[in-house]
Amino acid sequence: MLPPRTLYLVKQLQYKTYVRLEDALRPLGITSAQFRIMNTLEDHGKRSSAELSRMFGVKPQTMIKQIAILENRDLVTRTAAPENKRVLEVDLTKEGKRVLAKATARAVELDNSVMSALDPKELEAFRGTILTLLQSLGHTEHEAEEYELVPGQLNKPG
Repeated sequence: MLPPRTLYLVKQLQYKTYVRLEDALRPLGITSAQFRIMNTLEDHGKRSSAELSRMFGVKPQTMIKQIAILENRDLVTRTAAPENKRVLEVDLTKEGKRVLAKATARAVELDNSVMSALDPKELEAFRGTILTLLQSLGHTEHEAEEYELVPGQLNKPG
């Protein structure tokens, strides 16, 4: 019998950690996709829904739906951009920042739990390997900023 393919194993790890992250965020009333949007707003400031959809590689309608859900929960607000009143910029509200802080703590706890199976040197090597593979596949401008993809550096905690 052949050993499982590496990409199959990567997908299994991704899926199992995704399910656990969704479970950890559910009590806060957000999904992992919404968590990622909120993180982006915190890290990069106000963005239009069009900018966010390009950053995440999703259709504008998909992003607008997620933003509407967050806005209905008072986690984000949309206001006219100063330079173009027809563009609505999305930003975190005070409540959004509060929920994001709680969600981040849960995500860090999950990351620490999953990665505790590796010793520090193994973890550094694992992260380096993942970053190398991401670079080899090409990456968007947002991913380069998000992970600070610089050879030999591991700058994004968790």
